[in-house]
Amino acid sequence: MHRSLWGLWAIGVISAIFAAGLRWQIERQYQTVALIVDGNEVRTLQALTGKPMAEILNGLKQSNATGVAVSAELLTDLVQIGKVQVKGESLVASSPEILSRVRNSIESQFGVQLPEPRKELSEWVLNLPSPNLLASPIFVGLDKELAEAARKVGLSVVARLPNPVGLTETGLRFWIDEIRDVNAFAAMFEGEEVFGYRTLLPAVADAFKQTDCQVGILELVSQKGDKSLASMLPEKVVRVHSVSARELVNFSQPELVDRFVRAVRERNIRLCYIRIPFHLKGDPLTVAQEYLSTLSRELSQKGFLMGTPSPMPSSTIPIWLWGLICLGAVTTGIAFLCLFVPLSTFQQWGLTLIGIAAGIFLRALHPILAAKLVALGIAIVAPVLAVWFGARQTLRSGSRWKRATMGIATCLAMTVACGLVEAAAMFDHRFWLKISEFSGVKVSQLLPFLLFIVVVFSQWMDTAELEIRERYRIAQSNFQSLFETPVRWGQAIGTLALIAVVAYWLVRTGNEPGLGVPMWELKLRAAIEDFLGIRPRFKEFLIGHPMLVLSFFFLTGTHLEAKIGQWLTIPAVIGLASVMNTFSHAHTPIALSLLRTFHGIWLGVFIGVSLVLALKWFSAARDRQLRNLSFAAKSEPTQAGLGQG
Repeated sequence: MHRSLWGLWAIGVISAIFAAGLRWQIERQYQTVALIVDGNEVRTLQALTGKPMAEILNGLKQSNATGVAVSAELLTDLVQIGKVQVKGESLVASSPEILSRVRNSIESQFGVQLPEPRKELSEWVLNLPSPNLLASPIFVGLDKELAEAARKVGLSVVARLPNPVGLTETGLRFWIDEIRDVNAFAAMFEGEEVFGYRTLLPAVADAFKQTDCQVGILELVSQKGDKSLASMLPEKVVRVHSVSARELVNFSQPELVDRFVRAVRERNIRLCYIRIPFHLKGDPLTVAQEYLSTLSRELSQKGFLMGTPSPMPSSTIPIWLWGLICLGAVTTGIAFLCLFVPLSTFQQWGLTLIGIAAGIFLRALHPILAAKLVALGIAIVAPVLAVWFGARQTLRSGSRWKRATMGIATCLAMTVACGLVEAAAMFDHRFWLKISEFSGVKVSQLLPFLLFIVVVFSQWMDTAELEIRERYRIAQSNFQSLFETPVRWGQAIGTLALIAVVAYWLVRTGNEPGLGVPMWELKLRAAIEDFLGIRPRFKEFLIGHPMLVLSFFFLTGTHLEAKIGQWLTIPAVIGLASVMNTFSHAHTPIALSLLRTFHGIWLGVFIGVSLVLALKWFSAARDRQLRNLSFAAKSEPTQAGLGQG
């Protein structure tokens, strides 16, 4: 690529660094976390301990709980606890208030007109038009009694909304009024569907826009309609982490605390939905208080505040700044294209201008799609480009270590620079809240790997000084000989093994990996995280970067060593693609992505240099042994001659 376009690339990288600084400033102000205790479990605590509700809630508040989640009450719940009785076609209660509440909820949700409750002797009676009305679940509203008790001790309230059967716009207004009545700062959703799924989601979004209530979106668990609703309410979304009741019994308290701290720190979680670990031994209230105190203490040590989180501010960058960032991505693509296609300076500039114009036009038309395409494009080409230019540094004059060091530094610096451009392309709070996310994770990991296999096998690096036609002729000849050569059993087994390893790698990669993480790996991750503060990726510091060091050291050696080095660049690409994948996780704060990358680099380089030194020591020991054997072989005839004499 022409030097003038490298200047434009540098402008794009500098713009990306500037955008990273802006993002860091926004993220460091978004540090308030809510610890919300499940309301049904608060009532279980009261039943188990026999203590007044106010004392239970005060104890939780003193342990730094910030709020309580109140669920919707069913009419059958009121019947079970004895507040309401069913007699024929009537509901009977000791006070008119509870019957008036039932009457209001039925009228508001179903549009059925009911008479006023009337008094008969010492009881109050509400007549129903038909007993069939009781055949389906009837929600009477949120648990206002618990909400009122929570507010009295200074706890905030989160509403847990069901998705009632037959919900209408009239019923929608009823539930929005319920949210206002309990003064909930956020709403979450019960069951497998969000409130209003499937036909009323636009109306639900419009209704929430008229309130101060945020919308809690669970991570790791998909509820039907959650992404659609979140996309309609990006300014209202708060990310929620929870451990299901089924999972809870598999964790100790330290493991639960680590899980929540990691979620808050690494994935922009700002609402921790706490279920009480009743399976742990001890007084239930004491266990709950210790759990909450430990969690809040750990979060405070990481710089977070306990309280009611505000929504993440709407954050985008001006079109001119995004255009400069896009310039960095486009010129990266031009540089990649120039590796395989001879382009004149005029053609390079023309393609650059076309790419920038198309990017800005698409940005104006569909910002999220434009960001995804730019991020995916640079994620695919950057690893290949970085290895190529790093390898070119090994051809310079100087000592072997100097040339290898220059190559490694060039490769890693270019990868990190492109990673910042990738992250800056997704400068939007919708990416940071994972309302939208990077698309094509597996493609961005596999394609660079396959591309470099083609580069190495075609001898594209060896023929860099030849004319382009001759290079393609040699590449074609190499592939033709590959396909014409009979396949041996050893080659077939090796190929199948490689395919299996690559398949396992891809299944483990992605926004939603297809395979779980084994327990030994989880423990190793936790140990590394305790030591470094943030865990680098295994693919980087155990595979990719050590292979990068080895490959570049071999590239500076003899012809045979250089051939070995070229093949070692293939696994090295895995680590570089992983770095790009780190920056594609836009919901991870940018400072943590940089720190994770830094730890991966120094650890991987350290392991790689250790391997090089071990190989040099082994080679020197082998040479000494061969010299000794040669000397012994030469001295034997001499000694034999002396014996004969």
